[in-house]
Amino acid sequence: MIVYNKEMLENTFLLAQAKRLNTHGFISDNQLKEIKGQLPKLKSNSNLLIRIGFFLLGSFLYSSIIGVFSLFTINLIDSYIGVIMLLYTIIGIVASEFLAREQFHYGFGVDDAFILGFQGFFCGAIGISLESPLAALITMTFIGFVACIRYLHTLSALLSLIGLISTICYLVIENKVVDTLFLPFVLLLLSIIFYLVYLRISQSIKLKYYENSILILQAVSLLLGYFSVNYLVVRELSESLLGLTIANGEDIPFAFLFYGFTFVIPVFYIVYSLYSKDKLMLLLGFFTTGFSVFTIRYYHQILPIEVALMLGGTLLFAIAYFGIRILKDKETGITFKPARNSNSDLLTNLEALAVNSQVDLNSMESESKMPFGGGGFSGGGSGESF
Repeated sequence: MIVYNKEMLENTFLLAQAKRLNTHGFISDNQLKEIKGQLPKLKSNSNLLIRIGFFLLGSFLYSSIIGVFSLFTINLIDSYIGVIMLLYTIIGIVASEFLAREQFHYGFGVDDAFILGFQGFFCGAIGISLESPLAALITMTFIGFVACIRYLHTLSALLSLIGLISTICYLVIENKVVDTLFLPFVLLLLSIIFYLVYLRISQSIKLKYYENSILILQAVSLLLGYFSVNYLVVRELSESLLGLTIANGEDIPFAFLFYGFTFVIPVFYIVYSLYSKDKLMLLLGFFTTGFSVFTIRYYHQILPIEVALMLGGTLLFAIAYFGIRILKDKETGITFKPARNSNSDLLTNLEALAVNSQVDLNSMESESKMPFGGGGFSGGGSGESF
């Protein structure tokens, strides 16, 4: 199912691991250079800015090809727009296959443009032909999943998950599969299913090539679980989607549950991430905690903003100070010691730079008060004349 050459794909991932080992200090630069020379690999760009640049270049190339075909089909666009978009889809698939099989592009940037492009055209072709947004969303779910499996494309996994979530929301809101009032709980249940799937597949060695896509699944499940029952999100969507008018002194249905979820879920993320040593969940826990504070302040101005900022800064300083005091001497588990995979020389270099910046390195001429010559040293020495 994977389109890439298996040997070159394996070498690409081995080289990525070698770069990590080099960054963490396990292997030398010479060893890394030797590994690079021995392993033929796929063409990819690890630099995000360069990859974005090639993505723009690929987008221009795709649009140019479409423009050439549009010159010959301009009279058919109004009547056969779905068929023409299907033709653009075929162009994108052919180009993606060519770049993967013949040019060995993997995450290069140009291939991203064609992979994302043919997915968009195919969803548009299905949606326009059937005149159904639901059909386009379902197509988005499946075509993104297939592209993720075949091209190991992380963004396609994200698009597939967004398509699935949007499909369920459309079924609840438009088709009334269940009462719209229970949409937050349906999405919460969906997030739990996502996370259970993540736990099941994250330990599989067979899926080692899909590491980034699996991380996307974890992030989407955690964010969906929080925002589906966040009080601010639920209240605003209830007013816009359900047409609820909330007067002063009133509140949305199940408001106490949503208030509780707004603060319990971030705390659970932080505590469980510390227990399981999950860095991504910890970061999302901090993010959702900040959004929870924003949620309450959006509706309840308990303190002036300047007082709230001062108290928040004081609290964060206290947590950081006592956390460092408690963890600085621990050698195992949660500790303040630098991680093995961190660049330990960075802090040392910064300290040396800070010290040197306080020292005046300009050469200074010493001025001696003891004159030489002319017999000025205890009467000895020669004078100005011979």
